[in-house]
Amino acid sequence: MSGQGLRRLLTAMAIALAALALSGPAHAANAAAVDPACAVPDTVLAPGEGLPRVSARLAAGRRLSVLIVHSAKQAAKPGIVGYPARLEEELKRRLPGRAVRTAVLSLPGEPAPAMVAPLAEAVDDQRPALVVWQTGTVDAMRNLDPESFGTALQAGIAEVQRRGADIVIMDMQYSMHTAQLIDFAPYVSYMSWLAQSSDVFHFPRYDIMRHWVEDGRVDFADEGDEAKRRSYDFVHRCIGQLLAESIATMIAPSATIPPAVARSNGTSP
Repeated sequence: MSGQGLRRLLTAMAIALAALALSGPAHAANAAAVDPACAVPDTVLAPGEGLPRVSARLAAGRRLSVLIVHSAKQAAKPGIVGYPARLEEELKRRLPGRAVRTAVLSLPGEPAPAMVAPLAEAVDDQRPALVVWQTGTVDAMRNLDPESFGTALQAGIAEVQRRGADIVIMDMQYSMHTAQLIDFAPYVSYMSWLAQSSDVFHFPRYDIMRHWVEDGRVDFADEGDEAKRRSYDFVHRCIGQLLAESIATMIAPSATIPPAVARSNGTSP
């Protein structure tokens, strides 16, 4: 074999190994990178079908930009690193060689119907590859019509997809105290049904946190400051890990090959 032929063979092997390492078996490796304390069974959290728009952008060599939209008045407690920042770091770990950036749009106290217009405007302005829309809490607290909530959710999903981005919908947080006061079930159920019918990934934060509470991993009933800090830190850290793992698993394997590896074969990723 000539020197040029050997180089081509070695390059092809490198690309094949990179693709293999970042495809199916990588999921098992990444799962091991999730803190066991954060892990939940597949009956609580299972991967979605895919993120075609994200995969297409990565395949074109573009960065993974994520816009997180929420209605919380305060994203995280003082001194706690919120899950958006943790999500960015966790995605960088799972997508080596790829540029990743997260941004946050805060719409404090807004129900889903009032979030649709600013959500669409932000996607127009920022052009993210992926939107994580965190909603439902305000609607449930105000006992708003679940049908109106669902209509707004459908509209928001359509607006995001029309603008060329994928979307993940995330439901509310869980605590035993708030669950006794507020009926979240209709909104969680609507999000789950809509996600299935719209082929959109629903990140079930409510059920994830309920699993942690019932399993004794986190305790929001403890009023001590240090206990509260540990609980909030646990939630943001673990939500960041589980959401990053879900996103990385849904990206097409061919799109995760680092651009430098693809260019070594004289082609674009």
